[in-house]
Amino acid sequence: MDGVHAFLDSTFPTTTPNFQRAFDGILNEVGQQSLFQGPYYRVGLPFQKGSAGQNFFPRLETQFPPHLHQEQAWSRLRTEAKQSTLVATGTGSGKTECFLYPILDHILDNPSERGIKAIILYPMNALATDQARRFAEGISHHES
Repeated sequence: MDGVHAFLDSTFPTTTPNFQRAFDGILNEVGQQSLFQGPYYRVGLPFQKGSAGQNFFPRLETQFPPHLHQEQAWSRLRTEAKQSTLVATGTGSGKTECFLYPILDHILDNPSERGIKAIILYPMNALATDQARRFAEGISHHES
C-alpha cells in the first residue's frame, strides 16, 4: 500500500497547497477505505506439464520440457492441416514458444523453400523488440 501511495504521490506532483492537502486526504483517509482495499493475494498456480519431453520436434530440442498448453498448440500447428491457434495463458507460461518452435520446425522441414515463413504481429514496440530477441536466440541455437 505504501508503494502505491508513493507512486501516486510522485506521479501527480502539485505546487498548489490546497490541492496537495485534498490529494493527501484521498490517499491517506478516503483511500484507506476505498482505494486500497485488501486483503491481497497472489496465486501462483503451476502450469500443467506436458508429456513429450524436450524432443517434441524431430530436428530441434526445446530449451525446457513443455507445458501441456504448449504441446497442445504445437500439435495444432504441426499437423498437415494446420489450425488457427489462440494461446491465452498467464505471464511466464511460454506463449512465445508456442509459436517459435513450430516456426523453426517448419523452416527446418523446408530448407529449400525461400521467402517469408511467418508474420508475427505485436501490439507494442517494447514487446516486439523483446520477442525479436527471443526469436533470434532460438534461431541461433538451431542452425542447420
